[in-house]
Amino acid sequence: MENREQPSFFIRILGPLVFVLIAFGALLWFFFRAYYLLKQMGGAVVVFDKGSYYALGVGVGLMAIAFAGVQESWLKKPLTKRSTSIISKLAIAGVVLTFTVPHILHYASNSYLKNSGYSVCAEASHQWLFVRNIVYIQPSIECSADLKKK
Repeated sequence: MENREQPSFFIRILGPLVFVLIAFGALLWFFFRAYYLLKQMGGAVVVFDKGSYYALGVGVGLMAIAFAGVQESWLKKPLTKRSTSIISKLAIAGVVLTFTVPHILHYASNSYLKNSGYSVCAEASHQWLFVRNIVYIQPSIECSADLKKK
């Protein structure tokens, strides 16, 4: 095996720390938005923020990379074949979750809300790139652009 130059102290410490913080932030954001969606159910207005649900896959993938970085940089232990296999599978699962979870949750929420009598308020809903807020209202609520503020 060739002898490689060791990364600097700051890279060894800050690299894994950045991955850990972003992974925890993404997972926290996902669970916060999922809780907020469930909390809104049954109310007059429900906002489905599809962009936030990409964070689950991002969090899982980054947590796998962060684990590898912590083990190699902070604990100075080489990755075993078993841990490398698990980390690889988790990283791939993160990518799969990133592209499937938002669509599955949107489909499930849309079906549930429409069966519960809600309708989509197109005037209050908006989309920019992957950020898509879909506003569902009960029949007793008038659809208007002012619902974006709720």
